[in-house]
Amino acid sequence: MTVFPVITGQTGTEPIFQGAADFDLELVESRTLDGRTQELVYRPTLHV
Repeated sequence: MTVFPVITGQTGTEPIFQGAADFDLELVESRTLDGRTQELVYRPTLHV
């Protein structure tokens, strides 16, 4: 599986945060919880 994280507030077909700015998400931490489940922690940065 490949993940392309982004928050689309202004663009996108169905924005999840209507009226918010667009953000890119930078992966800052990841860890395996039970051998199968991944926890991914992202830092939002304003999309330019």
